[in-house]
Amino acid sequence: MLTRRNHNRRSTELIRARLDGTRWIITSRHRLRMPGPMVGRCAQGRDGCLWLRAGNTWLRVEA
Repeated sequence: MLTRRNHNRRSTELIRARLDGTRWIITSRHRLRMPGPMVGRCAQGRDGCLWLRAGNTWLRVEA
């Protein structure tokens, strides 16, 4: 999973991809509405989940 932050907006793009040899193949794209602007460098992955931070809120995205 990868994210693409939209600066000064309350959304982020979630991109799911898989590695096929030496290339990444995008399998899906979703726009996530956030409770506030996404904080830069505040995406953490752990135990098959991605945690995103917007303001004082952490959001969990399942792999």
